Amino acid sequence: MSPGTAPTRLLVGAACVVMAIAAMGIGTATALDGAVLGPDEVILPVVARLPGGTIVSSTCGNQVVYDDGIPYGPVDVVLDPGHGGPESGSVGSNGLVERDLNLMVAFHAQLALEDLGYTVALTRRRDLHMPIRQRTAIANALEPKAFVSIHHNGGAARRSDTPGTETFHQVDDPESIRLAGILFEEVQSLFAPFWVPWVDTVHQGASTRLREPRAETYGILRMTPDLTSVIVEGLYLSNPPEAQLLALPQIQEMEGRAIAAGIHRFLSTSDPGSGFRPEFFDPHTTGTGTARGCVDAQLSPPVGITTGFTAEEHADLVATARALGWSTDWLLRFGVHTLKFLDDLPGTAAITPLEVDARPDAYGPITETIEWDQADHAVLVRMADAYGITRTEVQKLGATLMVFLAGLEAPTAPPDDAEATSDGASD
Repeated sequence: MSPGTAPTRLLVGAACVVMAIAAMGIGTATALDGAVLGPDEVILPVVARLPGGTIVSSTCGNQVVYDDGIPYGPVDVVLDPGHGGPESGSVGSNGLVERDLNLMVAFHAQLALEDLGYTVALTRRRDLHMPIRQRTAIANALEPKAFVSIHHNGGAARRSDTPGTETFHQVDDPESIRLAGILFEEVQSLFAPFWVPWVDTVHQGASTRLREPRAETYGILRMTPDLTSVIVEGLYLSNPPEAQLLALPQIQEMEGRAIAAGIHRFLSTSDPGSGFRPEFFDPHTTGTGTARGCVDAQLSPPVGITTGFTAEEHADLVATARALGWSTDWLLRFGVHTLKFLDDLPGTAAITPLEVDARPDAYGPITETIEWDQADHAVLVRMADAYGITRTEVQKLGATLMVFLAGLEAPTAPPDDAEATSDGASD
């Protein structure tokens, strides 16, 4: 039969799975190798340093190749200005947007901490769409003594005599609990003297919000298990009088300094903090912090990789692509993604480098050149490292796999009226 006619549906189905996984960036927690500074002071955690290139986690949380970063970290404190980009967070009746407010308060906290002699990094320094997994990857890569995510609340309507400040800590972590209690004291004490019709909820104070099976609901806390991490919700931006107060630049500076004072107390004393509330189960969140719709900046230009084929190999490649309705360019790229997909399947043995005589001959007289963008290039570099071969040879290996799969005979189903046994007996 002609290449690809039998298993076309199988290959197309596999294509959908592989490309969907690549697009979503799904993966387990990845060991990191420090961080680098990219353009516009963006911090990029280093996932792997391989012969074919340095793989970093992009601002959208995707693995891309980027070799021009400046080594960065570790630091004493990482501050996370919550939200950003299309995720605005709460919006006050006066037009004050939480993503902007969080950033301004974080800048003030950074300056105050640096005045005290600490090294400080911010997960973002401008309005930037950044998913939770990237924020936590930055923190994990920089290994701070304290990681604080700065937010301002929304939704409460119950009147209160005191500010509705909330802090959230990691479950059963004494240091996270202590930091949450200290930050609650500092921020609550800052706002308490102001005459404002406050609002709050029963969660005012320091607590932890859980989901089954007794894990932190908030990814910022759940995905940084080796760090001391806390979320601080200063006031209710949804309450118009509080939004008016928070719009004042001097108040933003005071809040930043209060957060810095709390972090300093945590790092320099054994103060226990206060305002603690019982833990509570509430798995529902607003769904923010995802990578949905996130678009990466181009950190590295596309890289062209050329692979050579014999006349017979190239004819098979062209026939396979035609039978599947794809271009040879697409087929070559998909072949490499398929290698990665098969390697990632649960229960598969780890790839071992190929022996010299098993390396694919990728230098034939008929060539195909494929442009790899920064994300696809990361897959190519990873597979080259896994097999111990060049990127050119991986491209050839993927092409060979696609031609092989397309040439497999499909199993033939028995006709509907087939007899169950040779003697004519039936169930």
